[in-house]
Amino acid sequence: MAPYFPLYILRSDGKAEVLTKSRKKELNIPSDEQLDSRPDVKGNVDYFKELEVGDAKEVDWRRKLGGMLIGETGGKEHPGIEKLSFAIKIDAYLYGHPHGRKKRYRSPGDFFPHLLWLATDGSADPDNCSCKFCAPDDIQVFEKPDKVKPPEPVKKEESMKKENLLSKSSTIGTKPMVMIPQRSTSQDKGINATNPPASKPKIPPPLPPAIARQAGPPPLTPTQLAPAKCFEQDQDAQWNKYIFRPGELAWFNRGNAWGLSVILKRTLTRDHQHNDRAKYLVQPLSHPLHHPPTRIIESEDGLRPWLAWSPPSPTHPGLARTPGLTYNTIDWKGVSTGRFGQGDAEVDGSIFAAKAVDDSFTLFERLANNTVTTGERTYNGLYLGGEKVWTGEPIRLRAGSGQDIMVVHSIIERLKPGSTSTSSASIFLVGDVYIFSTIQLQPGVEPPDNRHLPIRLRQDMEYRNRATIPTRRTLAYWKLAQAQTRIPITDVKGRWYESSTLLPILKGPADFSRDLQMGEVGDAGQWMNARGDCNVAGGVNPATRVGTRHVDRLEAFGKSIPPGTRISRGLDGPPEDQAFPNEPATAGAAAVGTQGQGQGRGEPMQGLEVEGEVEVEVEEGREGKVVTDGDIAQFMDLDRMEEGYVQQFAEGGGHF
Repeated sequence: MAPYFPLYILRSDGKAEVLTKSRKKELNIPSDEQLDSRPDVKGNVDYFKELEVGDAKEVDWRRKLGGMLIGETGGKEHPGIEKLSFAIKIDAYLYGHPHGRKKRYRSPGDFFPHLLWLATDGSADPDNCSCKFCAPDDIQVFEKPDKVKPPEPVKKEESMKKENLLSKSSTIGTKPMVMIPQRSTSQDKGINATNPPASKPKIPPPLPPAIARQAGPPPLTPTQLAPAKCFEQDQDAQWNKYIFRPGELAWFNRGNAWGLSVILKRTLTRDHQHNDRAKYLVQPLSHPLHHPPTRIIESEDGLRPWLAWSPPSPTHPGLARTPGLTYNTIDWKGVSTGRFGQGDAEVDGSIFAAKAVDDSFTLFERLANNTVTTGERTYNGLYLGGEKVWTGEPIRLRAGSGQDIMVVHSIIERLKPGSTSTSSASIFLVGDVYIFSTIQLQPGVEPPDNRHLPIRLRQDMEYRNRATIPTRRTLAYWKLAQAQTRIPITDVKGRWYESSTLLPILKGPADFSRDLQMGEVGDAGQWMNARGDCNVAGGVNPATRVGTRHVDRLEAFGKSIPPGTRISRGLDGPPEDQAFPNEPATAGAAAVGTQGQGQGRGEPMQGLEVEGEVEVEVEEGREGKVVTDGDIAQFMDLDRMEEGYVQQFAEGGGHF
C-alpha cells in the first residue's frame, strides 16, 4: 500500500446557503429539478446525487487535489483544523462556492487554484484567488481595432509599474497557468466529423479569425513552430489520424480482458463508409520464458494509452509481498514453479515490464551536436516512459492547474563539463507554456488567434468550442503564459491527447455524446495518470526520478518481448516495416494465461480482482481465489475504466 496521510486545510469559504439577487436564501446545492430522479417523458433518468465519503470518485478527487497541492507547495505542511465542506456530485461537480450553485467546479484541476488559495493565502482575501469564479476578469480581453481607444500617454513611473506587473503575472507560481504555440504541417485540414459520435448538438459555424490588438501591455510572443523533419513526425502532428505510435506502451483488448503491449506497427484502412480507420500490430508483454504471438488490433477502440489506467498488484502473493522487485531481478523460473505461490506469470511479467518501461527514457533523431561550444546536443524526439514525444507538439505538465501544457520546441541533452558520458547528462525540454482559459461570448470580443499553435491543439479547441458555445456561451482558448521556458523531464506528466478523439474512447460513445450535447467537453488529461505514478508504491518520487536511459527503444522493453522484435519506423523506414502479417490474429481469442501459460506451461490461470477478494474460474472447471491489494491509494483507481469493462473484470474472472 502506498503511504499517504490526510491533509487538512486551515479554513473553508464554502457556504451551505447563499443569497440570490432577489435577496432570498437558497441552498448551495443542485436545484430541486436537478435532484429529481424521476424519469422524463422519454424514460430517461438524469439527476444529481450527493456522493458518500469514501466513494471511488470522491476519493479520486481528494487524491488528485492532494497530489497537486503537495506538488505545487513542495511538500510544505499547512496547519489545518477542518476539512472543506463541499459536496461532490455524481457527475463530478463540486458545489459550495460562496457565489452560489451556478459557480460549480467541474474537475479537480478546475478547483485546484481555489484550493491553493485556501491553503497558502494567510490574508484570506478572495481577491488573491486566481480561480475562474473568484477572478473571472483575470482573462485578457481582445477587442476589434475599431473599438480600441487610442492609448493615453503614461508617466514613466506608471509604465515601469506595469512592466513589473507583467513580468510577475507571466511566471508560474502560486497561480497555476499554462498554454501553447502552433506549428505548420503539410496537412492543415478541416475537422473530420467522422470520429466523434453521431449524436451531436447543433453547432454554429466556425468562428472568424480574430483580428485584434490587445488592450493594455503587449502580449508574450509565441515561438514559431519548425516544420516536421520526417514523415512519421508529420503524421503524428495531424489531428484525428493516429492516437497511438510505434514503440509506445499501450493496453489492448483481448476480448473479455485487457493486456499490456508495445505498438509495433500501424497503418490506415478504409471502413465500410470509406473513412480512414487506424489499425495496429501489437506485441503482448510477458516474462522471459514465454512470449505470446503478436495481435492485430483493427480499431483504436481496442487500445488505451498506458497512462489511462493503472496496473494492479501482481497475481503471485510472494511477488506482491516482496518490496523492491523489478522485472530483471525476479526469479522467473521460481515464479513458474510455484515458489511465489499461485498466480499468472504472463500477467505479472507484463506488469513488471510495463513499470520498468515507465521508468525509462530514450532520445532519438539527433539534430545537432554542439558539445564543443555549449556542451549540448539537440534531438527531434524522446521516448518518455510509455509514450513517444516529438518536438513541435504539446505535453502535459505537473505544475499548475492540472491542465497546463507546454509546446516543445527543443529537446536538449547537456553533458557535464569535461565529460563525454551520456549516463551523467541532463535532459531538458524548451518550449512555450500555455494555460486553458475562457471568456464569455460577446459581440466584438474574441480570444487571440495564435497561428503558432500546433494544428492538433487548434482543431481540438475549435471542436470543443463548437460544443460549448450553444450551452455555455463561452469561448475557450490556449493563453500563452511563458515563452521559451526550460524544464527537466521530471516536470512532464506525459504527452497531450485531444479530448475530441480520446474522450469518446475513454468514456464510451453514449456517455461522450450525452456530455457533448450538454457542452461538457472536458480535458482528456483529467482522465490520465502521470509518468511515474505506477512506481510510487515502490518509494519512487516521480517529480524527482529521471529514470533509466536506454540506447534504443527495444532495449527499454528488454526480455519482455521476443528476440528479433522490430518496431516499425513507418513511412521513414523500409517497405517491410509497414507490412502486416498475412494471418491476422483473432481478436479476443484468449486472455492472458488462457493458452495454458499460467505459472508455467499447463498451469492454471488465476483471475485479477478489481478490489478485495473475488471468486474466479480457472482452467478445467476448477475454482480458485486470489487476494490482491485493492487499495486506491496505491494506484489510481481502475474504476475509471468503462463500467462495462469493470463489470467483466469483476464478474468474468478475466485478466486485465
